[in-house]
Amino acid sequence: MAIITLTRQSGSLGDEIGMLIARRLGYTFYDRKEIERRIVAKGFSPEDLAKYDERKPNIFDRWAKARERYLNYLSMVILEMAQENNCVIMGRGAFLYLSDVPNHLTIRFVSTIEARLRHIKELTHIKNDDFALKMLKDSDKRQREFYKSSFQYDLKDHSRIHATINTALLNPDTMADMIATGIKNTPPAIEEQGEQRVEELIFAQKVANKLIFEQNLRIDELYVIVHGKTITLRGLAAFSATVERATTIINSEWADYEVISEIKCVQDSHYSSKNKER
Repeated sequence: MAIITLTRQSGSLGDEIGMLIARRLGYTFYDRKEIERRIVAKGFSPEDLAKYDERKPNIFDRWAKARERYLNYLSMVILEMAQENNCVIMGRGAFLYLSDVPNHLTIRFVSTIEARLRHIKELTHIKNDDFALKMLKDSDKRQREFYKSSFQYDLKDHSRIHATINTALLNPDTMADMIATGIKNTPPAIEEQGEQRVEELIFAQKVANKLIFEQNLRIDELYVIVHGKTITLRGLAAFSATVERATTIINSEWADYEVISEIKCVQDSHYSSKNKER
């Protein structure tokens, strides 16, 4: 029927409401632990996971291959969950990976600082308000920095969120009922379009994996877009030979697809500019 992604402020009851929604719809609920488990199952080390999972990398790790691999595994895990359909996925930027999927709905849960403090104290059995407040502020900061460094996304921007709900104003059961009722009315045609789009996103990730991790091509910020039988490549490469190699690899693997390159060749452009100056 649909794919629901949730993002939430710590202490805003997001996980609890997510589980209620999944229960009412008969959907699978994927939380942080399940996402982490699947990333490790793909071969990513638990030690590296602790460094990158919803963390801002330090200056030495920012361009590390391990971080690139983490984001690659995270993308694949989210897309594979979405492929199963009828699911609720919590956090980790899932809504950004699925933003153009027709049967996808993303909701952000927020709350007042008073309600968040009350909930986090109940959850952790902490009695000190100052310590609990520091926990919330640290969590908010980690989340903002993770989205900014990994997706260049500002959490204050709600333009890619379908709905933002203040959980201090409604009880969890009422919110879950409202959301589940709306989801049940998803037209079958929208669901079919969504399934097709998820398949295209998975294929795009497969192409990216082939070029970057199997063929070790140096294309920075590679972004592969698949629509129908067209593959579009975007990113930065040093030389046009790298782009030609990428096109050749795709043509040999998937001959029935048209390849369009929008990759910018930095060194070639620099060389051309130097020649014009002369």
